[in-house]
Amino acid sequence: MAAFDELLAETIRAPGLLGAGGSLDEERKLFDNENPLPDDTMLLGAATISDRAMELIVTFEVTSEATYSKLYRRPVWPRGKSGVTIGIGYDIGYVTQDVLGRDWTEGIGEAAVATLAPACGCTGDAAKRILPQVTTVDVPFAPANAVFRKTVIPRTIARTVSAVPGADNLSPDCLGALVSLVYNRGASFSLDGDRYREMRAIKADVQANQLADIPKQIRAMKRLWEGNPDMAGLLRRRELEALLFEQGLA
Repeated sequence: MAAFDELLAETIRAPGLLGAGGSLDEERKLFDNENPLPDDTMLLGAATISDRAMELIVTFEVTSEATYSKLYRRPVWPRGKSGVTIGIGYDIGYVTQDVLGRDWTEGIGEAAVATLAPACGCTGDAAKRILPQVTTVDVPFAPANAVFRKTVIPRTIARTVSAVPGADNLSPDCLGALVSLVYNRGASFSLDGDRYREMRAIKADVQANQLADIPKQIRAMKRLWEGNPDMAGLLRRRELEALLFEQGLA
């Protein structure tokens, strides 16, 4: 695991690598919105991911607790087709007011949720326009981390397991690597086209129990972003996911 730990630590020390791949986060949000779970609160089974996988995802979303407290306690709009976003990558534009209330009332209170509620369903320019109305809301790291771990990650695990039959039998590191991938690209393991050929291959590998091939597929998808200096962080994320999956196999 030394290779994974060292590379992740190096990544945290080089913040210029982080925050890349926003267009991929947008891709994930659009995919999830168009392909909802049968019940958005449904958690499939008891599959879990490792603490290292959690750290990997948090690193690429907000870097660290200290950075979060400095930069992300107030709602932001990440541009593009994103909605107003709070916490650790929680996009209000892609949830209903009921879901927002269930997820956040305990952590930040009814008044803050009521202030944020009009931003539900607003994405793109609509989110940009509504942002000034919600920037008074303060979301400390503790409730943000709680919602991320207790709600957002279980939902992402559910999406992963739903899209890749058999993924719930993977080790926490292996499943965590796929959950990180889904958190960034969406559970797009069955989409057509060249852009998703490695995603389809990963699904087939899990179903055929050819798990040793999956790190190669994760690395192979770097082809989509190589040569773009703005995507250096995304290439690093894929490498870390591949290393994490390999550790899970070991």
